[in-house]
Amino acid sequence: MFFYDMESRGDLALYEYLYRCIRHDIAHGKVEPGQKLPSKRALAKQLGVSLITIEAAYDQLVAEGYIRSRERCGYYACDLAPAAKIEEQGNAQFRTATETSANRRREDHVSNPNGPQPISQNEGHPESSTGYRPTINPAALPSDAGFVPTIDDPIAPRTQNAPLDAPLLADFTHSTLATTMLPYSAWAKAVRRTLSDESAASLAEAASAAGSPELRSAIADHLRQYRGMDVSPDQVVIGAGSQTLYQLLVQLLGRTRRYAVEDPGYPLLTRMYEQQDAPVAHIGLDDSGIDITALENSGASVAHIMPSHQFPTGIVTTAARRRELLNWAREGDRYLIEDDYDSEFRMAGRPIPSLFGIDAAERVLYLNSFAKSLGAAFRMAYLVLPPQLAQRFREQLGFYANTVSPLDQLALARFIEQGHYDRHVNRLRTHARKTQDALVNALREAFGRRIAFAGLNDGLHFIMQLESERDECELAAAAEAAGIRIAPLSSFAGAASPSAASTDAESQANTASETSPARFVLRSDSIPAEEVPAVASALANAWA
Repeated sequence: MFFYDMESRGDLALYEYLYRCIRHDIAHGKVEPGQKLPSKRALAKQLGVSLITIEAAYDQLVAEGYIRSRERCGYYACDLAPAAKIEEQGNAQFRTATETSANRRREDHVSNPNGPQPISQNEGHPESSTGYRPTINPAALPSDAGFVPTIDDPIAPRTQNAPLDAPLLADFTHSTLATTMLPYSAWAKAVRRTLSDESAASLAEAASAAGSPELRSAIADHLRQYRGMDVSPDQVVIGAGSQTLYQLLVQLLGRTRRYAVEDPGYPLLTRMYEQQDAPVAHIGLDDSGIDITALENSGASVAHIMPSHQFPTGIVTTAARRRELLNWAREGDRYLIEDDYDSEFRMAGRPIPSLFGIDAAERVLYLNSFAKSLGAAFRMAYLVLPPQLAQRFREQLGFYANTVSPLDQLALARFIEQGHYDRHVNRLRTHARKTQDALVNALREAFGRRIAFAGLNDGLHFIMQLESERDECELAAAAEAAGIRIAPLSSFAGAASPSAASTDAESQANTASETSPARFVLRSDSIPAEEVPAVASALANAWA
């Protein structure tokens, strides 16, 4: 145990090979729950690798919930739910799919054979970089926070009665960066080649219910290389944005089911399901993800979750909770909808494995969108169905015409196949990482110990917590008066039961304040780095 042949890693980086070996041993019981792992220095000496390799492997295991850190004590294996068959098949699929080209496609994460380069001055254990982990208590969040999230963007609250044309110094609620940074010359070339090369038959196929075979094949290859998902193009369905796919999901799974949504969560989910006459249950969160006890008691048979980077809290569902969710889905005619909306933008370590990739019972539906990477104007999203649901889709919903332009579908297929999409996402990720680091450093300098952060480097949004005597709505209004739009975490609350809240002592110890701290959801990637100091100063003055 912990004696691994590092020469057998193949094309994998040292840290990723070690991470996979330890994960496998924990998942299969070779490392018992609560067992202490070797210290980082001891394991580095034992395996003959650098300390940064061990740190990177341990950090990834902590991020996914396979091990936990105890201050001044070391690292210990977590207790996982008994789902060995699911884990074994998932590991086999992941190894088959990713051990070759996947790592080369994530050059910015694994180009250093000794592990990832530090992202910010606080790189290391996730809790040391974030400052705290949010303990979510939906009961403590006001039902009317004075902010109304807009339909087009989940992070776009606006203060009531705020002037629509008020000039802004900074907007932390959304970003147009994907649109502005898109390589339009490459896209235009893909469109021209499509117009000149494709036949009328190809355009007709793209109009079928599931979408273009070329684009579905390109997406399946992308998921195999990037997310470790072994899927057939026949399982992929293209739609004009996530909202269109939500409607198809309800038609496919049925309106008589109760649909569970995370709370706090994406504000449009409830409205979308209710408009389809589907009952909705709001389920609270704890530090491990959606509250499994509340889910079991809700009567829901479908759970719509964001396990890799929950919006808005940024929580990453732990390995133990993932097993519990898969077991929940296996116990009846139940399904999990995995919303993986910004997985491409994890900025530290390797991507969190998809829930779909470790599901042997075929109860997970995978949903993703190109809105965060290409811009909302493209209005393209995709759904990956388990085989039996893919067959049901063809039989029951195959009469629909696809909602995305055939030309756009075929052009995007070329754009992906020629590598333009991956290069574009890499540029976006690098830019978002730089602006996030610059903003966090400037805010820390402006506010000092009054401020703390959670979810840094996990995706496009993160949580800022401020110690203040004023509430979130008052602070947000003061910020908007100073030309800074910012979204209170409370504006995303629904109606979850108070019993769903967690009171994790360790999380409480990490908070910036013991008394009702104000929390905000931020996206910083649209703010030019040179403007960050002025924005931080203006916010400090507004909240003085």
